Amino acid sequence: MPIRSSSSASHRIQRLHRRVRVLAALGILATALLAGLATALPFYLSSRDSLESMTRLNAEAQAEALHHQLRRYQDVANQFTSRTEIRQRLAAYARGELSLAALSDFSTPRLADAMGQAAEVAGLIRFGPDGEVVAILGQVPEETPLAPNGGTGSGYPCRLRVTADNELLVQACAPILDEEGERIGYDLVFFHAEHLLSLLANSERLGRDASLHLREANGHLELTLDESGPVLIAVDPAAGSDAATQVTFEAPLGDQNWRLLVSVPAQRFRDEALSVLLWPALGVLLLTLGGALLVSRALHPVLARVARQAQRLEHSEQELRLAASVFRHAREAILITDRHHAIVEVNPAFTQLTGHPCRPLIGRPLTELLAPREDLAMATRQVLETLDREDVWQGEIRYRCASGETLVALQTISAVRDADGTLLRHIHIFNDISEQKAAEEEIRHQAFHDELTGLPNRSLLLARLERAIHRAGQGGHRLAVLFLDLDHFKPVNDTLGHQAGDDLLKQVARRLGGRLRERDTLARLGGDEFVVVLEGLSRPAPAARVAESLVEALLEPFTVAGERVAIGVSVGVALYPGDGADGEALLKAADVAMYRAKDAGRNTWRLHDRTLDEVLRTGASS
Repeated sequence: MPIRSSSSASHRIQRLHRRVRVLAALGILATALLAGLATALPFYLSSRDSLESMTRLNAEAQAEALHHQLRRYQDVANQFTSRTEIRQRLAAYARGELSLAALSDFSTPRLADAMGQAAEVAGLIRFGPDGEVVAILGQVPEETPLAPNGGTGSGYPCRLRVTADNELLVQACAPILDEEGERIGYDLVFFHAEHLLSLLANSERLGRDASLHLREANGHLELTLDESGPVLIAVDPAAGSDAATQVTFEAPLGDQNWRLLVSVPAQRFRDEALSVLLWPALGVLLLTLGGALLVSRALHPVLARVARQAQRLEHSEQELRLAASVFRHAREAILITDRHHAIVEVNPAFTQLTGHPCRPLIGRPLTELLAPREDLAMATRQVLETLDREDVWQGEIRYRCASGETLVALQTISAVRDADGTLLRHIHIFNDISEQKAAEEEIRHQAFHDELTGLPNRSLLLARLERAIHRAGQGGHRLAVLFLDLDHFKPVNDTLGHQAGDDLLKQVARRLGGRLRERDTLARLGGDEFVVVLEGLSRPAPAARVAESLVEALLEPFTVAGERVAIGVSVGVALYPGDGADGEALLKAADVAMYRAKDAGRNTWRLHDRTLDEVLRTGASS
């Protein structure tokens, strides 16, 4: 493998230096640009929102002023209806005590006198109880206006009216009530609109480019000002403004039926918000350019040091390639982990053996590949302690393959340290011994399990029983041994054959297992004899209930070789510690109790302790 010359390597490193410095400067500029945009956009939106909020507040203040003016018109209109003498004559007319002509003659001069005291009142029309005209004074529209809501309306203003001389009038409606509160008439009062128009024209606080419009709530009439003066036009409520060029603010006039619309060019808000951002943006740009220059200069000594290290690494490149070639082409599975036991690299032999692809494994803890087992945490801790102490460990480890199968490996783990003794890596080399371990497990299983039913045999039963006795002794608990002997099993073998008998025993084993807890042990001693070990009992009664349940389980007939077969079972129960201190003693006691159950007529159970048996059975029968 050729080695590059030092001059070409130096030239390449210099080019790399320049590229790194340029990229660093560009990175800073790009980062500053993105950060500036990320900051400027919210700042721009916030500034624009603030400007719009201020305009909205000014519009609401303008609407409040218009509201007070219109309310003043309504108050003046209410004063005409409050004159007692005129109201009494109107009440007499409503009762039929006075003619319309007499009422008009009496009311007209007095209402004229009242109008003379209010300079802003242009005209007045008084209506009687049924809408008949009592008096018409001053300047009124040509078309006789009607009050809202069929003549019963109140509130301001009923509407804006235009006279024959194109003068804008404000019409207010005020009901006239008698002493009982019944409506006996109403006034339509017309006001000159100079004060209202002056308020509408006063838009200095909203900006010279703002236009103000006063619109009815139902949206059919709109009052606006142009160069020629006030204009009252009919509008379409469904028509909207151009949101791209105009921003419209809407403010209701109190709780009445008019609202103020203020239209402002959208360009004004954009220009003012952008002007706020101009100087901060220039400052950020200057700071970014200066930072990019400083970073470029600061990188120079760092890059020089990196260049020296690169030259030293180049000398060892060939050796590393040789080691990598050995790693890739080795027949043994090899796995490398860091000092925290995270996977750094695996060779193709490992991938072929376990089925795990290389890339997804990098960075994962090695413990994630281990097959689950009860003592996994303790076994892992022992391996790590040996590695820390001796830097090497050899033994069996079970891995979980990608297919879900378990791989048993004979593995050697070696620690790799630097010159200072600091741990760098662990090298794992292992071979597959799964077939060998499977053969050993099969032999072990056959040695401790019944070949027909797969249940524990006598040897495994005694081992488990001794461990259960030890746990019961430490915890102060009871345990029970149930000895089961099938009734009427021999006739099945004699009539249907041994194959049918074997099938029946398998069905019996499954049915018994369905009545037991996972922690209980069910074993077959041979022939038609079974044993059950119950742990964690606080008193004898649960053992008796389990015995009764097992008897009931086998009372239901079985289907064997196409025939319905009925058998039974006799159960003897021995309790620890009263009936024996070890496994053999408990089995013998349970066997004796089983024969007592057979003597009692089969398909029943008996305890070895006759006194306790009598108590439990009497309690069960009662």
